[in-house]
Amino acid sequence: MGRDLESAAIVSLFNPRQQIWMEHFVWSADGTQIIGTTPIGRATCERLDMNDDRYEGERSIIEARALWIEAGWHPPNDDPRQAD
Repeated sequence: MGRDLESAAIVSLFNPRQQIWMEHFVWSADGTQIIGTTPIGRATCERLDMNDDRYEGERSIIEARALWIEAGWHPPNDDPRQAD
């Protein structure tokens, strides 16, 4: 369980075995951050710290994703991205 900071609701976290990723998340326009688009998506991003937001100066996942983008490995072609 996690809290959606936008609605303050307590919701279940995203379950990849039962739910579809693109129904709850998009990649940021630059492809380095996961953005929750539903209460489940937002609560999952917050609870699992999917973008390294909790610790100032600790941005290793953002830096890794930037390198993967340079190499052409990320984000997956089928995943939605935010408009610029």
